[in-house]
Amino acid sequence: MQDLVYRQRQQNDSRDTVIWPGGSGVSIQATTLRDKERLREMFSRLSSETIYRRFHLPYSQVPERILTLMLNVDHHDNEAFLAVVGEEVVGHAMYVRLDNERCAEVAFIVEDGWQSRGIGKLLLSQIAEKARARGVEYFTGGVFEGNQRVLDLLDAVFAEVRYVMSAGLYQFRVPLRTLKPTTEPVRMLRRAV
Repeated sequence: MQDLVYRQRQQNDSRDTVIWPGGSGVSIQATTLRDKERLREMFSRLSSETIYRRFHLPYSQVPERILTLMLNVDHHDNEAFLAVVGEEVVGHAMYVRLDNERCAEVAFIVEDGWQSRGIGKLLLSQIAEKARARGVEYFTGGVFEGNQRVLDLLDAVFAEVRYVMSAGLYQFRVPLRTLKPTTEPVRMLRRAV
């Protein structure tokens, strides 16, 4: 029996909820400054490796100013989404438009126990759809050499990904017009033990 994914969008609601069989689901929500404590709690559950791969710095605790930047968006030149299961934040994605208005830098993170469950794909697809609707044509960003999960995620979400290796980082550029459809169901949405 094939699993099905249902998307629900409430009128005037910023959540896009994907519900897996059995009722488990993840909501993709636009961020607000009121989400700071929930985001801080997610960061407290992350491994030091995951934090380093996201920020390229070895934070023992994500600074307050960074949390504020990750939540304070104007919904045009920058946007951010949270992945939420129940009331718990398990992922974050954002873009910031660069000087060239057609291009934006993208960054995302998924809690260790939720990685490889489809949440990163869902977050990246949603933020790309939103950016494309606002006139962004390309995403750029940096991925550490050896972070194969993120490289695979980019290839899973976009049909065309260009990389340039520089100082141990893959600098990537993806045209948002190559965003792949997100109709493929995610079969497992369970926290890893």
